[in-house]
Amino acid sequence: MQALVAGCGEAFDQELFNTSMLVRTATATVLLDCGYSIPPRIWQAVSDANEIDVVYISHAHADHFFGMPALLGRLWEDGRTKPLTIISQPAVLGDIRAALELGYRGLAERFRYDMKFTAAIQGQVVEAHACRFSFGETRHSVPNLAVRIEAAGKVLCYSGDGMFLDASRKLYAGADLVIHEAYFFEQSPIHADIGAVIEMAEQDGVRQLALVHVQRDLRRRPARIHDAIARSRARVTMPDPGTILP
Repeated sequence: MQALVAGCGEAFDQELFNTSMLVRTATATVLLDCGYSIPPRIWQAVSDANEIDVVYISHAHADHFFGMPALLGRLWEDGRTKPLTIISQPAVLGDIRAALELGYRGLAERFRYDMKFTAAIQGQVVEAHACRFSFGETRHSVPNLAVRIEAAGKVLCYSGDGMFLDASRKLYAGADLVIHEAYFFEQSPIHADIGAVIEMAEQDGVRQLALVHVQRDLRRRPARIHDAIARSRARVTMPDPGTILP
């Protein structure tokens, strides 16, 4: 299982694309989040309109799902015929439908592919394309669900936004790769504390931790992050766009 970093930026970064991952397993291609700046990155990385099997949207913020109308429309224009599974919280699934209609009124009725809208609910499991998806809440300004993907004996987790809570921390335990929002070092009611995320990886047996969605000014002056990574007992990286993890 590998993840291409389509974007690693926070919502208002003038240089980095929104945080989004293109995960490839032996049986599926899964897109994790699709913010407003992400579709061109996906068009560059995916040449076959039928390649993406699943889209997972962590929460209803623009930098995580406003790219969906463009993505879905381009798939239609490029001739997609294969059904597409879209997984998110029930309310967010409604937001995706509404955004598509607002952006391109009536276009969905012309699609030659079906969209399978599938609810992500904490404590429940979704199985699709030989992948097992499970979900856990994080602390964010709107409801956000981290996701754990299990496929062919490998485990990849993606936080979306927000600090881990008990349910999401349980998802991450022992994972081969955790891709986690790492906005800054201070405790916050809506974002993750970098130091605490690294400590969690050390304590819970995470094999590799990738820090993304770093606050834009901190990202450009990363000495404190590099110091924390150097001192960590865990394997920690801060990937750039285009990096393939692990």
